[in-house]
Amino acid sequence: MVFGLPRWIPRIVWTLIALTLGLSLVAAIAAQHDHPWYAALALTPAKVWRGELWRLVTWPFVEPGPYGLLFACVALYRFGGPVAQAWGDRRFIGFVVGVLGVAGLGTAALALLVPGARHLSYLGGWALGDALIIAWALQFPDRSLRIYGVLVVGGRLLAYLTLGVPVLVACYVGPAWVLPEMIAGVSALVYMTGGPGRIWLRVTRWRPPLHVMRGGRDGGPFN
Repeated sequence: MVFGLPRWIPRIVWTLIALTLGLSLVAAIAAQHDHPWYAALALTPAKVWRGELWRLVTWPFVEPGPYGLLFACVALYRFGGPVAQAWGDRRFIGFVVGVLGVAGLGTAALALLVPGARHLSYLGGWALGDALIIAWALQFPDRSLRIYGVLVVGGRLLAYLTLGVPVLVACYVGPAWVLPEMIAGVSALVYMTGGPGRIWLRVTRWRPPLHVMRGGRDGGPFN
């Protein structure tokens, strides 16, 4: 243990967790005193095009709600930790910066074409969480998650399901609301598979290794 933290979790992951906790809590406290930190740190495409470029950096590290903050920190710990340990700091940082950069810039660009997206404000680590789950699933294809003690899923199936969640949300509420998540998920999948052509080849050849287990009272959604 280092300062009470597990040795196997790289410091870059703890740094990202601390950054997310710090910015989110400061923004939440500021909101209670009528300071518009959420609005100032969010990815708002119209304001990015007016020159407020810091929004391309701050948006994924500010969670506007406690459950989102919990998910973001757990995703960094559970999925980011093993990936960072396997890749090393340089590759892991490059992946995080690349995925978030593509998601931010892509959202700002597509917002010019997608109705209603230009003035939406995007906040939170859902996009980065999805990217880390996809990276973890494809980096460790033999590992799996048990969801609610019933469904065991891992590898390519987990990656495709993770990417499919924001697509499903888009079918109900429109793509404008989940642009960063869809772009980040696609970017992570392309990075991990080597390109769109290889993704298509793997999808067409894939057979789902799906298992159903009984029971599962003794855990949360992930075990």
